[in-house]
Amino acid sequence: MANKIKIKVEGELIEVDLDEELTINDMGEDQQFVAARMAFWGSLAAAAEGEKIRTDAYYRTWRAKLGSTILKKDPKTAEWKVRQQIEADENFEKLKASIAAAQQNVSICKNTFESFKTKASQLQSKGAMMRAELDATGMSTKRKEPRTPRARARAEEVEIERDEKKNHMKKMFDKKKKA
Repeated sequence: MANKIKIKVEGELIEVDLDEELTINDMGEDQQFVAARMAFWGSLAAAAEGEKIRTDAYYRTWRAKLGSTILKKDPKTAEWKVRQQIEADENFEKLKASIAAAQQNVSICKNTFESFKTKASQLQSKGAMMRAELDATGMSTKRKEPRTPRARARAEEVEIERDEKKNHMKKMFDKKKKA
């Protein structure tokens, strides 16, 4: 599932592949996509919020124009009669349904995002419990090899970077000891 988002910031269109940026390859299936899914549902929530605002603005513009048209015919029409005529118009119910649907989309996206937040927290707790069990028993887990060539290559890069950092730090400490 390709989770790409596009966002325009300061006039520049930016495209981000959330799976590529946020997937953690050396974790189990239930864990590796949590951050990517949170970003995806967060971006959907933002888009849904924008749609809700645009839908509401369209409704308000339509309502104001219709109210103005009614008052042009008879400027002395009471406010409640103008409101009644607007609500009796055939488009009123459709527009209100559009606003409700937009609000529902916002709620669905936000709730899904919050569910992934909860899942992330639960996975952290699960990991902490597993580490505590391993510490208590003195057991260790064997390293799981990444499945895809790209993930293996990235794991090797990370390993090399980690070794380089260790060697660099060791050299720094050795220099300080000599000084």
